[in-house]
Amino acid sequence: MKQAILIACVCVGATAFGATALGPSATLKEKNGQVNRLLKIKPPKGSAAEKKQKDDIKALASTLLDYGELTKRAMADHWDKITSAQQTDLVTTLKELIERNYVKQLRSNIDYKVLYKEENIDGDEATVHSVVKVKTKGRDTDADIVYKLRKVDAGWVVWDVVTDEVSLMRNYKSQFNRIITDNGFPELLKRMKDKLKQDDDQNAKDKAAKSGTKTADAKTGAGGK
Repeated sequence: MKQAILIACVCVGATAFGATALGPSATLKEKNGQVNRLLKIKPPKGSAAEKKQKDDIKALASTLLDYGELTKRAMADHWDKITSAQQTDLVTTLKELIERNYVKQLRSNIDYKVLYKEENIDGDEATVHSVVKVKTKGRDTDADIVYKLRKVDAGWVVWDVVTDEVSLMRNYKSQFNRIITDNGFPELLKRMKDKLKQDDDQNAKDKAAKSGTKTADAKTGAGGK
């Protein structure tokens, strides 16, 4: 339940890079309708429409979070201790992990309503408080959401989302620090990439199993005629 709420709330926070004239809250509100429509699309599984939907979700995720800033803040003091190439690799890997989580929620029955509350702007930093009312599988859940944004040339971008006082950035920060302190940065990157590979292997197995089932059904049908 918590994961579904987080995905819905993060997606609501998608920031339009083209909306340079909008403030933090206005930007979030503008994107809410777009994301809501996207999440409600239920194309047939395995169809071209589903693939397009997944691609659209990933494209949306790219405008959703400032992955570089999120990763840098999560790494804290460790950030300056790795090379530029390692920094790029880490940001790219985390981005892929987060985007895949969005895609996994495509078939979740998420119905939500966002109530925007207080907005605070301090120079190029801002926070937007909101309450998200989520209905999943007939259950109603409220979540207090705080979006943390920063202003860049293209507009306001989100670098952290705090769901019921649980920070996305701080969660990664705790995990990163623990793994790096105990095993070093290479091990952190290895574990993240291993997770991606496990997902790829599982997807390949699922695809093969589905293909095998279709072949068996076809043979059974042919034999029955």
